[in-house]
Order: sequence, then C-alpha cells, then structure tokens
Amino acid sequence: GFLWTAQGSYFARASEEYAMAKCITIEDATSLFGGLFAGIYLSEEVVMRLFSTIMLSWGWSWVAVFVGYTIIALVSAFLMVFVNDYPISEEEQQRNDSQSVFYKSTVTLRLMVNDPKMKWMIPLSATFALSSVLIGTFVNAEVLRVALSDSGSKYVGVLTSISAAVGGIMSVAFGFASPVVGNQAILVVGCASFFMLSALFLTYPVLESWNLLSLILVYALQGVGRATFESTLKAEFAVVFQEKEAAFGNIIFQNGLVTSIGFILAAKLRCSSESTYCIKYHDGNLHNIRVFELLVMTSAILAVAGYRRARVLYRREKEEHEMEAVLLGEDHLL
Repeated sequence: GFLWTAQGSYFARASEEYAMAKCITIEDATSLFGGLFAGIYLSEEVVMRLFSTIMLSWGWSWVAVFVGYTIIALVSAFLMVFVNDYPISEEEQQRNDSQSVFYKSTVTLRLMVNDPKMKWMIPLSATFALSSVLIGTFVNAEVLRVALSDSGSKYVGVLTSISAAVGGIMSVAFGFASPVVGNQAILVVGCASFFMLSALFLTYPVLESWNLLSLILVYALQGVGRATFESTLKAEFAVVFQEKEAAFGNIIFQNGLVTSIGFILAAKLRCSSESTYCIKYHDGNLHNIRVFELLVMTSAILAVAGYRRARVLYRREKEEHEMEAVLLGEDHLL
C-alpha cells in the first residue's frame, strides 16, 4: 500500500519532466509512462509466476523456491537506491510542514469523500476487482476443474501467466495508442473486456462445453482489462486529481475493499438446487454464479458512465481554473 501510494507523486513528477523535455502534453506523458510501467510490471509478474513452476520441475523444494523469491525481493529493494530521487520543491515542503500526521493519514479517505470526481471513478476499480474475484473463485477453481479435468490445478499457472502476458503487451500498446485515440476509448475497451468475460459464461453456462482454446480467450480478455487498470486508469488518475498520493491511494483502497466484498459475495451467493447457473463447487456447496456474473457486467456499464461523468467534472474544473488564472493575470497587469 505504501509503495503504490508513493508511486502517485513520483509518477506525476517524472511525467511532468518528460512532458517538458519532449514538448508534449502531461496527458500524453502520463499515458505513455503508465503503459510502459504496466508492461514491465506485468512482464515481471509472468516471470515470477513461471519461476516456481520451472524451479519445481528442476527438483527444487518449495522452501528453496520461497528463498529464491526472498532473494529477488531483497535485490529489488536494493536497486531502489539507484532510482532518481527528486528533491522536494519549496511548495511541497510548505505543504508538508503545514499538514498534521492525522491529515496526511486520512488524505485518501478525504479525497474520496470530498472530491465528486472520485465517487464517479469507483466503478472502474470495482469492475477489475469483481472480475478478478470471478476468475479466482469460479474460473480457476471450478471451470478448469470441470472443463479440463484439472483437479490438481495444473493449468492455473499457465493460463494466469497468459493473462499477465497479454496485459503486459496491451499495456505498452495502449501507452503508445493513447495520444491518438485518447484514454476514454482505451478504458471503454477495458470495461468491454470485463463485460464480455462475464457475458461469455452467462451465455454458455455449461462448464463441460468449455475447452482450452475458449478458456485462453477468457484469460486474454482478463489481460486486456487488467492492462487498462494497471496503465491507463493510473495515468488518468494522475491527470484528473491534484493530490497524486491520495489519488493512487484510492485506487488501492477501492480495489482492496471491493475485492474483499467480492470474495464474501462469492461465498455467500448460494442457491437451493443444482441447475445451469446453480453450480456445485468442489466444497460441496451450491453457488449462484449468475448473480455474480450480472454484477460484473453491471459494474462495467456503470464504470463507463461514471468515467464520462468524472471527465465532465474535470473539464469544468479545468476551465474554471484557467479562467481564474486569466483574471489574476489581468489584475496583475492592471
């Protein structure tokens, strides 16, 4: 949580300097950096997912695998020493000195409560969270078990790696495409991917009818949607909100909160008799999967509508600030 929150201000600062150096807009710089960051991040996730599979096949024990992960984490922390450390500006120092510890610790919550734009952005984070829960609790655990006779979860690592790989590739593609098509179109593509993922299972609910090729499509759709969440959405937050740490903190807070709620719903949405949409899980309980699928699809629709409303509010605020700047400039000249 601390790392992702700190990323907000660092990401914005780097984007501003790059925009000035290349004579491009802040929006284009944040979109490019967001895509490159997500591409690197998701590519490394693929490597880390495959690390355990490869090491175990070479005869490593799980203890040795986790020692390997620990060494990688320590090396990553050490490499942060070589990351450029931006000096704190005078304005930032004054703001830090004037803010209490309590104020700083509650800045994320206050932004969500006080800034109307943030409320409309919540469905974007919620859609990714709910789709991830659907993949984790239903597709990974039940669909693969039935469709591919995978009781030992042998396909989970490979298929989730495909999802991360697609996400990494699409993140870079979206980063370069954003200046041409805009962030709005890319975020709509992400929401459509999450919508289609759930719609496929709603349309073809018989688990035995699924095969490896159709499931690869599902994981690819999740990867496309995740690419927009990890890259374009964060780039948009960096542009739309002035308080970068609070904005990025909201992404993590909203995603974590909705994910927790999603897991609770996935466990509690029960039904009485086994049917097409009332599926018996490996734990012996009957789960109503249709309700959860409709929830993901509804969230995707609300995400698009909410984002459009947030952009309207942002443009209105931007116009007001520009008008104030012009008036202040004229007053100064007078």
